[in-house]
Amino acid sequence: MKLKFLAALGFIAATLYSCDDETTGIGQFISNEEFIQAKADSYTVETESHLLDSVYSRSTTAYLGKFTDENYGTFTSDFLVQINCPENFSLPDRLQSIDEATLGLYYTSYFGDSLAPMRVQVDTLTMPIQDNGLDKNLYYTNMDPTRYYNTQNPPLATKDYTAYDQTVSDSLHQTSDYYKHISIDLGNAFCDNFKSKYDVTAVENGETVHPYFKDSESFINNVLKGFYIHVTNGEGCILYISDIYLHLTVSYMSRNSADTADSLVTAIVPMTATNEVFMSTRFQNSGLQNLVDDPTCTYLKTPAGLCTKVTLPIEEMYEEHRTDTLNSISLSFTKMRDPSTSPYKMGTPANLLMVRADEMKSFFENNEVYDEHTSFLSSYNSTDNSYSFSKLNRLIAAIFSEIRPEIEKGTAQWEAWKAEHPDWNKILLVPVTTETDSQGNIIGIGNDLSVNSAMLVGGKDLNESADESEKIQMDIIYTQPSQD
Repeated sequence: MKLKFLAALGFIAATLYSCDDETTGIGQFISNEEFIQAKADSYTVETESHLLDSVYSRSTTAYLGKFTDENYGTFTSDFLVQINCPENFSLPDRLQSIDEATLGLYYTSYFGDSLAPMRVQVDTLTMPIQDNGLDKNLYYTNMDPTRYYNTQNPPLATKDYTAYDQTVSDSLHQTSDYYKHISIDLGNAFCDNFKSKYDVTAVENGETVHPYFKDSESFINNVLKGFYIHVTNGEGCILYISDIYLHLTVSYMSRNSADTADSLVTAIVPMTATNEVFMSTRFQNSGLQNLVDDPTCTYLKTPAGLCTKVTLPIEEMYEEHRTDTLNSISLSFTKMRDPSTSPYKMGTPANLLMVRADEMKSFFENNEVYDEHTSFLSSYNSTDNSYSFSKLNRLIAAIFSEIRPEIEKGTAQWEAWKAEHPDWNKILLVPVTTETDSQGNIIGIGNDLSVNSAMLVGGKDLNESADESEKIQMDIIYTQPSQD
């Protein structure tokens, strides 16, 4: 399991502590010598693919479509969304009618075949979604839409589309003024119902108001609970939807500048989905279990598909280094060549989060940022096709501190503790996206929801049968307390 070698590395200030600006001591020592013998160790880590049925996501992007990949199976995405109603929203005075209501799905990009014929269906929700921030399950990507709409009701609207709208001229597609979108007519019945709810009035503080439109909560509970938007026919493309608008075309009476005559005026009133109201995308994958069972490598697949689980040889390391100072620990994972022959190849995950397996859930739910103590971030290096992690001595030190009291209780208690904490020595490599401030500092990390994938060197075959020198090695530099 372990390949060990020793090396005298020279003057410690120039050689040792340059590895980590915050050297973590397991055993502490003081030495008056100018030269301290540094030693190096290397331990094998074991890896396997890990299925993520669902991930936590509070994304401002919605995803829509269906795509089948020769290696990663079929992937579908659909979403629930509410429309925001600004406080004291109002339509024009002397409103005559709502002539048209269209739902606009505006997308910045897409994955797959831009000419794949698809059909989208819009259903109205029959149950309001109360999002007060306490129910984290609302934002997991395996949410069940049927909890919020009646599958027996006829659809509100359907629309056939392609990602590249062939009804728009090629020259317009090339202009900066054109914003790719699907426009869905919601029908006359929707317009009539909307106006009937707007016509309800009440008197508050001597003024006539529209109580169902005074804020988002009133609007969602009484007028429009939201939409479920999903593809019912076709496959080959996934849209990345950045903006969702409800456009109302209204007619109202307006007087001329001399106030002598009435005229019928038409206007478009937009309403939109915003961060103040609920939106959540569901992702479904089929065919990933075969990749989990593949022993020849490990996989990353987004969104909500596969990550890589790493088992660290903590017991062996603790036995040999519990009194040492771990100055530097590093680990690297190599990306393999993609064998896919598909014309629509997935992208490579740009960033990997390394996080303890039993802390992944809380990390994303609490909107944490990696701390380089129990969570780490690595960006893909295309030069050597790898993701590299350093300063892992801080992680190992934290785990040593956690298990020391349990080990000292005796073998029986230690074995019982491990049985109760099966992931105590497991870490996950999870594809993520990052959010930065104006200075480039990372202020947010979320699960990667784009269509990406990668194959990493590792897996059960490498764990069990490969030569030690071919396995994934975690490199350590450490020093030992003086024996004088």
